[in-house]
Amino acid sequence: MTTRPAPALIGGATGQGSLPANRPLLLVCGASATVARLSGHPHLGSLIQPRSGNRIDTIATSGRWWAADNDALAGIDPDRYMTMLDQIKATDCSRLLFVTVPDAVQMTDTGPIGDWAGTLWLFRSWQRALTKRKLPAAIVLQDGATIDTVPWSEIAAVFVGGSTAFKEGPDAAAILREAHRRGIWRHVGRINTERRLRLLDVVGFDSFDGTQFSRFPDTYIPRWLERLTQKQEGLAL
Repeated sequence: MTTRPAPALIGGATGQGSLPANRPLLLVCGASATVARLSGHPHLGSLIQPRSGNRIDTIATSGRWWAADNDALAGIDPDRYMTMLDQIKATDCSRLLFVTVPDAVQMTDTGPIGDWAGTLWLFRSWQRALTKRKLPAAIVLQDGATIDTVPWSEIAAVFVGGSTAFKEGPDAAAILREAHRRGIWRHVGRINTERRLRLLDVVGFDSFDGTQFSRFPDTYIPRWLERLTQKQEGLAL
């Protein structure tokens, strides 16, 4: 009988004890000057993409936690994605949280719509590229995902994508709770409003991103970091 290799653990760890204590983390793509100025804030991390242009070695040695996304909404570029994987493999992965496996999603007039069956097919097709490089794989949850269809034994993280209805719906919430029970990292994409942040606070998650932090970094990053600090201080009371 053949055995499937175990997924790489977050941060190259041998257990879950190396995970960051300050959660949730805001992972920002780009905005290099603002992120560098605020570097050291316990809730600030970085998110890279194949097209982002960030120096991966600089981010990896910055002291911040970081992750990599496949940039599927802009269309998967296989060559750039593989180049990104090789660059990640060649650098310090001690604070690497996850790398998303390519997923199936498209932008419509009403926002992103995901395809879970297509995402599972892509996951099976691409996962071995991450396993070969010992990188912590994240599956992007898309419309149609359910607890019993997530490949739990093969992932280090779940990344909630999909439509607004899915992201804020019962299936995504149930998967986030199950991921927490299993000790799997939980990231939510496209949190751009306080309303969504409060909604997902109830469910629980470990990190998030949003386009506003890349487009208007000086306006939104400091404000939301203050919000996260106040949230954690409130929990500690």
